[in-house]
Amino acid sequence: MQRGLFDQMPFGVIVTTECGEICFINDLATRMVGLKEEIIKSRKILELIPESMVIKSIKTGHPNIISIHHEDHQPIILFESKITGEDGGPLGLIMMFHASFVEHLAYFCKKIGDLKQELDLIMNLVGELVTITDAEGRILRVNEACERIMGVTRNEFEGKPFERLEEEKILDNSSTKQVIAEGRNVTVVQTTKSGRRLLVNGYPIFDEKGQLKKVINISKDITETEQLSEKLAETKKLLQEYEAELTKKIDKETTMPVIKSRAMIQTNELITRMSKVDSTVLFTGESGVGKEFFARTLHNKSNRSEYPFVPINFGGIPEEIIESELFGDPHFGTSGLIEEGNYGTIFFNEIEKLPLHIQLKLFHVLRDKKIGTNPKIDLDVRIVSATDVDLQMLVEQQLFRNDLYYLLNVVPIHVPSLTERKEEIPFLVQHFLTRFNEKYNLNKSFSPELMNFLIDYHWGGNVRELENTVERLVVTVPSEIITIEHLPNNMVEQSVFLKNKNLTLKEALDQYEKEIIEGALNNCLTMKEASIQLGVDASTLSRKVRKFGLIIA
Repeated sequence: MQRGLFDQMPFGVIVTTECGEICFINDLATRMVGLKEEIIKSRKILELIPESMVIKSIKTGHPNIISIHHEDHQPIILFESKITGEDGGPLGLIMMFHASFVEHLAYFCKKIGDLKQELDLIMNLVGELVTITDAEGRILRVNEACERIMGVTRNEFEGKPFERLEEEKILDNSSTKQVIAEGRNVTVVQTTKSGRRLLVNGYPIFDEKGQLKKVINISKDITETEQLSEKLAETKKLLQEYEAELTKKIDKETTMPVIKSRAMIQTNELITRMSKVDSTVLFTGESGVGKEFFARTLHNKSNRSEYPFVPINFGGIPEEIIESELFGDPHFGTSGLIEEGNYGTIFFNEIEKLPLHIQLKLFHVLRDKKIGTNPKIDLDVRIVSATDVDLQMLVEQQLFRNDLYYLLNVVPIHVPSLTERKEEIPFLVQHFLTRFNEKYNLNKSFSPELMNFLIDYHWGGNVRELENTVERLVVTVPSEIITIEHLPNNMVEQSVFLKNKNLTLKEALDQYEKEIIEGALNNCLTMKEASIQLGVDASTLSRKVRKFGLIIA
């Protein structure tokens, strides 16, 4: 920053980082807030000016004008806006004016020329196209970005009414025209003479009598962004076509690879019944139990199976883009995931992570069955959601909207954890073992002791953790027979401690090892056979038998 230049300005100037940390402040601003610069530097703007909304301006791109009144100081007016730093990153600009600033201008007429130069400098610091018109729409000022963005010189721009600019096809869809006609902030997309696409925000400036005096337009070049959005939309469409082709190859009677327990049989029967109707379904259950699998099963069995199944995981989408991902972006003309899934099934995974302000918009879209703008599109889609938390508790804590909760929770379906269906674990293990043997062209098998261990183990990650464990053992263990010895230490230690909470680590491991060896000796006729089953040398097994004082039958 050129301190000498900014210290001469007749108004306070503060520049902040994207997160609101003060990185520059001129002398007048330090006096206006009543603190020394060394105290102010690197502090958060909200600590200095609690009323500031500059972080919001940075995030939204919309300037703010705020009036601050304190008993000990004369009123101050803040103009806050987003600017672009030298490295291309976003910064916040705060210009601070005393309320008597206009009166002071009368006493400083000789400095008007300097002020114009300084204002030009500030306008050009913005990095985007800034135009100021009078109440009739005649352009009074435009910054240096005019030629780069509009494709015409400042002389071709300044002094012309907006009607002339449209006639000469310098731009279309004038934001100034809309601001004058409607007397409010507007946002439009323009196409320039050079073929650039601009996102324009127009702001009316009124006098003390409420009469329109000027219009300020700030234009952002979105040509490349729009092209990327179009390519993204094409990619999404292509992915949906691929998914649709894959879905057609899936057996319409797809079921869980293993359904042996009473709990899973009941769950599967309920899913089959719900596939015949269009009711909204909420899957609940621990992480890793297969909620998305069952949501796909529900879709594949329904009469919507020929249309898209669109999974949306709110835990994997940054909060700042969730809204545009769901509902599309009218500025770029892109459709959202909900519209793209029309006639099919939308699956909201980790629904509890949807921000509250977007929950309201989603509720209205689902309730009204309309989406988009100008005109709205009729929405015919089935909504299936999933969560591993207690949504009812979140509703009571006002962390989740009750109206959206009751809309989503028409038919709750609980997917049991592996703890609730241990009898299925051997079948699941064999299913995954067969799949990974075929995938990697191997012929691995699990020892009986390992299978018993897997049945007794507490699977916190449920089916997902079990599947990953089987794959890891298949691809990392060199021997054909996989035993307990090949398990990760943390798994063995966790299981041992659950059974022997009062023992030390060494005592617990010794106890568990003794039980394993006893089981092998009881099931085998010879020491050699037992050593092969356990995957250890016969000499090692003999030493451990003596260590634990075991009797060989």
